[in-house]
Amino acid sequence: MAYVLGFISADGSLEDASYLRGKYLRICSGDREILEKIKRAMDSEHTIVIVKPKEHCWYGKKYISKEQYMLRIGSHEIYNDLIILGITPRKSKTINLPKIPLDFVKSFFRGYLDGDGCINIYKKKKRLSVTFTSGSELFLRQLADKISLSVDIKAHNVFRNNRAFQIKYSTKEAAPLLKYIYSDAITSLYLERKYSKFLDFIKLYPKWVEN
Repeated sequence: MAYVLGFISADGSLEDASYLRGKYLRICSGDREILEKIKRAMDSEHTIVIVKPKEHCWYGKKYISKEQYMLRIGSHEIYNDLIILGITPRKSKTINLPKIPLDFVKSFFRGYLDGDGCINIYKKKKRLSVTFTSGSELFLRQLADKISLSVDIKAHNVFRNNRAFQIKYSTKEAAPLLKYIYSDAITSLYLERKYSKFLDFIKLYPKWVEN
């Protein structure tokens, strides 16, 4: 559930449909595979649906979103529990890092990475990078502090690109961070596409991870 909470913090939203007396959790992703895993983990029987591309406006610029998949679960209990944990409607710019017991932090990191993070390998330069993105600067500051405490690496500054805020880790910090995040992935949840990138890096440069 720590993984699911991390993924929801990245790509989830709450919907209070008062006209239907319903409260819903919506989880979106471009990868149907991970939504199927989350659906099983939450023991949900809800249908995963296709969300067609839409036009969005960000600071005066228009963007077309990619086709995605969505798992929509109606539950007052889940909705209210997530509110307590700091997940609120229209959370993208206001979210705070939930309080998570240390034993479950790596699963939360992995869930957020799979939802709103990326892993890149630069073969020519023998480099690796891990980036986390959010609309909330405060959330990323808190995330950077939590990562620093958990993995014993320097807390990184948050910077802003043209659409959101980011923190980025390069090879010397990215390698131990991913080693920590994926240390229990096989017995838990993970997005295969991103995990495969980490495995590729290990094969190319095993000394980085060993050290």
